[in-house]
Amino acid sequence: MFSDHRTTNKYLALFAFTVSLVIYTLTLAPTASFWDSGEFIAVAHGLQVNHPPGAPFYSLVGRIFSMFMPAGYVAVSINFISALSSALTVMFLYLIIVRLVREWKGHPDSMDIMDKIGMYGGALVGALTFAVTDTFWFSAVEAEVYAMSMFFTSIVVWLALKWAENYDQDYNERWLVLIAYMFGIAIGVHLLNLLALFFVALIVYFKLYDFEWKSFLIMGAISVISFFAIYPFTIQSIPSIANGIDDATYGLIGSLTFIFLVMIAVAYAIYYTQKNKMRLANIIAISYAMILIGFSSYSVIMIRSIADPPIDENDPETVEDFISYLKREQYGATPILKGNNFNENTQQIDRDNEELFPRRYSPAPNHLDYYAQYNSDWSYFWDYQVNHMYVRYFNWNFIGREADIQDAGWRSGFEEAAYPDNKANNAYFFIPFILGLFGMIYHFNSDWQRALAIMALFIVTGLAIIVFLNQTPYQPRERDYAYVGSFFAFSIWIGLGVTGLVELIKSYANNKILGYAAVVFCLLASPVWMGSENWDDHDRSNRYIAPDYARNLLESTAPNSILFTNGDNDTFPLWYLQEVEGVRTDVRIVCLSLLNTDWYIKQLRDQWSHESAPLPISLSDEELERVTAGISQWQPQTIEIPVDKEMLRNAFSDDRSYKESIGVKPDTSLPILQSGIDFEMPVDSLDDVVNWQLNGRLYGEDQQGNRIYYLQVQDRLILDILQTNNWLRPVYFANTVSDQSQLNLHNYFRTEGKAYRVVPKNFGTGRDGHINTKIFTDRLEKFQFREWNNPDVYLDENIRRMLSNYRFSFMALAMEYKDQGMADSAAYWLKWGEEKVPFRADETNHTLKLLYAVRYAQVGAHEDAARLASSTQEEQVEELNRNLDRFTQIETEFNRLNIEFESARNQGDIRAQREIRPQLNQLNSDAQNYISQIRTIRQSLALIQYVYFQVDEIEKATELAESVNEQMGQTFPQLPLTKEENEQEINRYGLN
Repeated sequence: MFSDHRTTNKYLALFAFTVSLVIYTLTLAPTASFWDSGEFIAVAHGLQVNHPPGAPFYSLVGRIFSMFMPAGYVAVSINFISALSSALTVMFLYLIIVRLVREWKGHPDSMDIMDKIGMYGGALVGALTFAVTDTFWFSAVEAEVYAMSMFFTSIVVWLALKWAENYDQDYNERWLVLIAYMFGIAIGVHLLNLLALFFVALIVYFKLYDFEWKSFLIMGAISVISFFAIYPFTIQSIPSIANGIDDATYGLIGSLTFIFLVMIAVAYAIYYTQKNKMRLANIIAISYAMILIGFSSYSVIMIRSIADPPIDENDPETVEDFISYLKREQYGATPILKGNNFNENTQQIDRDNEELFPRRYSPAPNHLDYYAQYNSDWSYFWDYQVNHMYVRYFNWNFIGREADIQDAGWRSGFEEAAYPDNKANNAYFFIPFILGLFGMIYHFNSDWQRALAIMALFIVTGLAIIVFLNQTPYQPRERDYAYVGSFFAFSIWIGLGVTGLVELIKSYANNKILGYAAVVFCLLASPVWMGSENWDDHDRSNRYIAPDYARNLLESTAPNSILFTNGDNDTFPLWYLQEVEGVRTDVRIVCLSLLNTDWYIKQLRDQWSHESAPLPISLSDEELERVTAGISQWQPQTIEIPVDKEMLRNAFSDDRSYKESIGVKPDTSLPILQSGIDFEMPVDSLDDVVNWQLNGRLYGEDQQGNRIYYLQVQDRLILDILQTNNWLRPVYFANTVSDQSQLNLHNYFRTEGKAYRVVPKNFGTGRDGHINTKIFTDRLEKFQFREWNNPDVYLDENIRRMLSNYRFSFMALAMEYKDQGMADSAAYWLKWGEEKVPFRADETNHTLKLLYAVRYAQVGAHEDAARLASSTQEEQVEELNRNLDRFTQIETEFNRLNIEFESARNQGDIRAQREIRPQLNQLNSDAQNYISQIRTIRQSLALIQYVYFQVDEIEKATELAESVNEQMGQTFPQLPLTKEENEQEINRYGLN
């Protein structure tokens, strides 16, 4: 069966490629996803400029894949790049494992049947296991750079092993030159690929030299120098030097001239070393030239930025801005080896001193509270950054995952599932982990040199990234994608683990049937089982949430509006919809997180975006420099913006001559000044002046105890737009924008679908905004909800949380109808909302379901109210019991440690106090967390009671109260026993 290695290897590699490609194609997202996917699709399709440090080569490939596609298929075509790249990665992983086995077993033609079974079978198991790992599969079915980055990593590793096989042949260096070119191209995708350089260095070293410490350390130093020669020197420093020479020579030697001179110098170095037969120097020069050629894809960034496309992040059209773009200066600096750090005594960041290896450097108040739980940087580094932000992810991929809930842990399957209804609740029973661990040991025993190279790849793409990222607590999303290279390396050992298992069988019973059986067993126990576990939470084939969410937000606005959005998830999908599908391109999206930067403000002020005119911003460039220099103190005050009703009457009328009446210059061609968009209410009903109290954002208190307030740049720009706009152009806030960013304008908000319109009319309605039922329902009827109510479509925690926002809108509309005495309409829209966004078994926010049940009860839909309330009761009671038990355990442990602490303090034992204090802090924090959870559950049970009382199920309500009160004892407030007492409590919640 294995007589012809070349044919066998080719077909098995093709099999690994085909299987993985079929898996990814079947589970491929048909459109844009949340986070960066929407941005990457929009940018690639229009060759625009995405967030720093950019991915120009990815964009070029994306443009090629999408340029002949109809608008509706652009997203899936670019998503397919990830599927194809990932399948190719799996194929190369198979080939890598085969080559590693050949390193110590020799050519397959000389192997016996058992060796071949172990080699081919192990390679298949390792490759296919990696194909269905949690992290890699996630990136394989959406438009992201990590799949293509892993493809380049895999091909670099394979090329290094290919060179190793041919290192003693003529012209073998061509493989190394090709590796350099792969590095150069990969820079235009993601910088993670450069970390494979250390693997290549070890492969080259062990082929050319026998191990000795001196030469090994020299090799390590050369590797580090080579890495820094590429990053940051080539990528960041050369452009910086070019800009510096431009300034120093007053433009005599421009930046482009300097870059051209560098290229000439490299070309001359190639010529000179070739002519003088300096072989090693010639290879180095050619390799560096290949890196520069690959890196040249970054010219696309400047070229496209100069064209001022709608998405032009950081506006890197000058050398100086381009350098800032490459250095990611927009995101600020993160200390790695030296910087300011957390002070144990002051519980603040020490700005006066710098420490080596600072880990706790963020001044954010919630971060400071988290840092206080640790007694040193090392404990924080190992417990949070290593264990929580890497080991946990590693275990997700090779042991099992607890749930898709933020910060969820891992599980093996031997313990009871904490979230049995969560589709991301996957267990592998340690099987992939054990195979990988065994494979690592087997590899080091069989070929320690190549094993050390794999170990280097495993560490630099894992632990080294942890050190470099230096992550702060409370990350907005899971970051497992950053370590996929490390998981790739471990999957090599999974394959070698199977090879070692067959080798073990051979040593005891040289029987090929047992060998085949072992491989089949490992295939079923690892990739097949993992694939079946992971399928339901990685299948995005019917997920249309992101573009529909974006469409609904855009359709919530009037024509030619200005829409303030919050961040990635309510901005990038909107960019995708406008740039690719051409939906509502009249709306100008203003991302508030970017509105703190001068380049973005200038783009909004000076440039059109499709049919959307520049924004009414009055600040000059000089004023912008002052405003964006940093946050500034703000004195709380009343803001007043006049409303010129006569001008608005003319603007909103059909009189085409109104431009002259409002003082608009004849050459103005803005559509908004050609046909005004009214407020769908009489102009005379508007206020004469919009005025409200703006306190600003609380910074802290001065020494006298006076509160200090400040405004961010985005706050000042929102004010300027409102004042300069003169109420001509509709202005909206997405309802996901934080209260602070809404500048206390709530009384002037009118809720229109998923957005709040700022209307010059004080409705006095508070933070929920005024609801005009006709306008609101008109917006809702334009909404799109493709597959939202399909229970087979997997919605992760982020999506579930975002969709829950819709339910608040449905409930607000229903309450408005109820207040108008239209209970039937209220019940209709509640039911309509639940049909569009149904409650799912894997949702953990039971409070929201119970609020919905309360609203059903209040509008007379008793059957639906009882259905929702009763569906949560059992789980809530069980959750209450678990939290009460855990709280009691923590309380006991805290009391024990507190006695030890007091004893240490009485004895003056400072060391013991330092060891115990963080434990007490952690226990206190845990206790407060459980108290909060118990109170939340108790409130939920009170809501269930309320529903039962309202639908006349008095006995159920009373039984629930008696049972729960017995469980809680006297430590927590008792549930009311009567309908009247229950209603009084519900009134305190503001639900009546």
